[in-house]
Amino acid sequence: MGIMLTKIRIVNFRSIESMSIDLGMSNLLIGQNNTGKSNFLRAINIAVGGIAEISELDVFVGANERLEKSKPVMIDIMFQPTNAGEITRDFSDFWTGVFTEEWITTDPEGNFVGIRAEIKFDILRDNYVIERRCIHQWGSSAETASINSKKVPFNEAMRSLLLSFYMDANRDIVQDLRNKKSYFGRVTSSHDLPEEEIEKIEEQLSSINAMIINSIPTLQQTKKKIEAITETIGATSSSVEIEPLARKLSDLNKGMDIVMQDGNAGRFPISQHGSGTRSWISFLTLSAFVDNQNEKRKADDEEAEQFIMLTMEEPEAHLHPQAQRQLFSQISNFSGQKIISTHSPSIVAQSVLADAIYFSKKNGKTMAVRYKAGGNVLTVDEKIVREVINTRADILFASAVILCEGITEELSLPVYFYEYFGCAPFSLGVSIIDAKGVNNYKPYLSLMKNFEIPWFIFSDGENKAIEAVASAIRTIFNIDYTSLDNISILGNGDNYEKYLVHEGYSDLIIEAICEYEGDEECFNKYVRNMDGEKKKGGENRNYTAVPSGHKDALIDLCLEGKTKYALPVSKKIVSHPDKIRRVPTKIAALFSALATKLGTVEAGAE
Repeated sequence: MGIMLTKIRIVNFRSIESMSIDLGMSNLLIGQNNTGKSNFLRAINIAVGGIAEISELDVFVGANERLEKSKPVMIDIMFQPTNAGEITRDFSDFWTGVFTEEWITTDPEGNFVGIRAEIKFDILRDNYVIERRCIHQWGSSAETASINSKKVPFNEAMRSLLLSFYMDANRDIVQDLRNKKSYFGRVTSSHDLPEEEIEKIEEQLSSINAMIINSIPTLQQTKKKIEAITETIGATSSSVEIEPLARKLSDLNKGMDIVMQDGNAGRFPISQHGSGTRSWISFLTLSAFVDNQNEKRKADDEEAEQFIMLTMEEPEAHLHPQAQRQLFSQISNFSGQKIISTHSPSIVAQSVLADAIYFSKKNGKTMAVRYKAGGNVLTVDEKIVREVINTRADILFASAVILCEGITEELSLPVYFYEYFGCAPFSLGVSIIDAKGVNNYKPYLSLMKNFEIPWFIFSDGENKAIEAVASAIRTIFNIDYTSLDNISILGNGDNYEKYLVHEGYSDLIIEAICEYEGDEECFNKYVRNMDGEKKKGGENRNYTAVPSGHKDALIDLCLEGKTKYALPVSKKIVSHPDKIRRVPTKIAALFSALATKLGTVEAGAE
């Protein structure tokens, strides 16, 4: 039996005005930078661990709002009993004894413990403080929750057994080595030796220190020079010592180092290794500390239980993709509930989709949504994992996604994007994705619907392509695609290549192809050589007999060289002397809708 933090509700904390999220044993926070993931982790640690460093900077303030000290910050958490990771109805005897009837609430669905951590300004202390109250009825919102009017003490047993361990992205074992409060310092200074054994070891340490000092003349000389300080400050009875080694077991971390040897190479202290290795070892020392704590508790009482939560930022920091995968595997085996924030597609691809919580910001306010499987998208969930998450997990960190059906569009659209917005797509957090065929929209759309990621489609106008778009929109959203303004479909049954020719870019396309091939007669030669030849469908090519022959020839040439001509052609078009013509009309309309969605002004706007 155990317990799990199953719900958290946050009001007026930093960038979070209002949020309610269900939690599982493993939770992966994803989304762009500056969307509030770190604020979410801090809120959890305030509610569970009682972080005391709080101030007015922790209070959410609207754009035109003046902060009133009476404005409350509320962080509600719910603990529920579990068995093998599954929520059950009743707490074990152990946890019932810890929480007592004062904190345990029984409702029709089972028992829970609700805790409200409220940050409020204390006039007497002239500072912000944390006050914990018992939630008797969870309610549908923080405002409708029923809070015990009687102040129930957050007892010492709860403090000692509800443990939240936080690791930020700047963790570094080199800094931890000298910090007694770090997990490394705490685990290395923790021991259960008998007093006589401690005295014996500390006598030996003092003896070794004296031996080192007496054996090295320069240390003796330095010690004598330093001792002069006692005369200067008038403390003749004082003494000064040089300690090559720590003399007390509780100070062992001060003189410790970690040394690594790589194969047959020399041994180097950890400070000489890269940031990735140092960050990784810092996490492993936390894992050792937690295991040590568990062993001690079990030794004292075999029936004892403990709630352990790891909240960690960016485990991928400074690590290459394969190392990220290895570290995430170790994190997955961490004994406790886990809430991890990441910007790594490698880690997302390795995780379980149901663990993902997507963070975004709207009008400066943090929003979060957990992945919701089932409903009318259930049949594509497995396909999402196989075709999207494992190959293009980067879209989960996008501000918007443009889906197209081929590599030509995926290569060309970024060129037009730069011309239109004055920056590359990634600068605005936009991903342009080749869905690799008209029948592959559904898994992408399903994923983006779940995480509420803005999306757009740029589609060919052929019947098959239009039917695929209509089917995907109908399946995932249960609406008619024609009612949406984020879908751009080429007219007249055109594909991308035909569209450019019909838009009047033929001369520029021919010029781009000839320059790419290094032959001014490249196109003319193609017309002469291929006229009268059969196409794949069996139709004879007729490039000279009809007025449209050259257009047909150019379209065929572009289709045959799709991937190699896509970039040269798009780059040539954006050099058009007429600024309005530098971005084809349909693509400009797509970008205009995107700019409106993102609240971005296009580079060409007056």
